[in-house]
Amino acid sequence: MRGASLLAYCVCETPREPPPAEIRGVDGQPVYLIDDDGLCVVVSPLPQPAGAVAPDVSRILAFEKVVEVFHLARAVLPFRFGCVLDGEMRVKEALRARRGEYQAFLGRLNGCVEMGVRLLPPWKDRAPSGDGPGPDSAADGAAPAGTSPGIRYLHARRARYQEEERLALEEEEDETVERCRTAFAGLYVDFRSELSRIRGPGVRMASLAFLVKRDREDAFREAFRVLSRKEGMKVLLSGPWPPYNFVAGEEGEK
Repeated sequence: MRGASLLAYCVCETPREPPPAEIRGVDGQPVYLIDDDGLCVVVSPLPQPAGAVAPDVSRILAFEKVVEVFHLARAVLPFRFGCVLDGEMRVKEALRARRGEYQAFLGRLNGCVEMGVRLLPPWKDRAPSGDGPGPDSAADGAAPAGTSPGIRYLHARRARYQEEERLALEEEEDETVERCRTAFAGLYVDFRSELSRIRGPGVRMASLAFLVKRDREDAFREAFRVLSRKEGMKVLLSGPWPPYNFVAGEEGEK
């Protein structure tokens, strides 16, 4: 296996005991550790070319299961699915090159889990109002060339109102996220948020990720129950997970 391509799952401090033989990775491959002075990468062989490892559901679930097994007992630095290294020597070189960086991240993540909160408030992308210029409008919203001063004025007014609505929506979103984040004050050590559109272009959802100490998980769940009763929107809780959202950009070399 020393020269074979390897699929990397996570970085962690080397356990005293080897992983159980029954742990299987992507495509049923055996999972093992490559150690370098107390720091290791969890890997499995990759019998096919790296480009053939399509991220289908079964492979992603198998990948995440391996990361979760190691995360149950220790801090882990998860890799993104599809991170491939060319042989054991390449893995050790990567560990040595980024040892200090990996150790710092593991220290920050030690004893923590990721909890996710999704907010589905009544936010709507404002559709253009029905008044003003119609099908002859230019694609970028500007008045077509050669139109009268009155039509140009209507286009400019419409653009101004749409910008004001966009800014008002962003302010409303920020206030909602901040209010929900405040509900967990003192219960997390780091925070991430992302706004996305689901079910078409008109519906928006906020995804919040919290890095939470394991001994604060029950208190975090109770704070969520209070939040869900108070807020006039749909809120969903997930976790605990390995801290995928808190190691972005630290997945190692591809």
